[in-house]
Amino acid sequence: GRTTAEAPLTENTFLIWKGGTVRVFRLTACYRIQNGNSGIQYRSAVADANRWIVRGYQADIEAGPNYTGIFYEEGGRGILTERGLQCEIDPAGTRSVTRFAESAKLQGDIHSDGWNTYVIEARGEHFRHFVNGQLMSDSHDGETEHAKSEGVLALQLHQGPPMEVRFRTIRLERLCYERAWWFRG
Repeated sequence: GRTTAEAPLTENTFLIWKGGTVRVFRLTACYRIQNGNSGIQYRSAVADANRWIVRGYQADIEAGPNYTGIFYEEGGRGILTERGLQCEIDPAGTRSVTRFAESAKLQGDIHSDGWNTYVIEARGEHFRHFVNGQLMSDSHDGETEHAKSEGVLALQLHQGPPMEVRFRTIRLERLCYERAWWFRG
């Protein structure tokens, strides 16, 4: 996807996978970005099929130093888990956060001018984002009103300044849910 000064976007748009919905999975995708930001939507809902708009969970990607690897909810609660954090959201929406790594150190593992490998794991209410083999965010979303258990996959082209994002080698693995995979104790 690409935007230019001559052809800017007025709203985010998405390339929506038409192969069904996802629940429990591991998605691996290589990406490269120049300027701006983007993301990989999962367990999302199509909000407007005529304008290619989706809302829901997003594994964030950006050309800058702050957001790649975060857990975000497009069109909803916004940033759910920042990079380097483990976050548990309880049924009432209260968050409990623990830092497992410094965001700036994790940024050093991201290739700003080259290809990166993003891995997203979703099992039950547990979500982990990895970039180039490094855990970026670890989230448990148990909020009764907002948590998503199933939805579509989509790739985002973000409004804003001219930018380009490329994706290749996308692999979806549907997994069996293992309750013991996420231990809260």
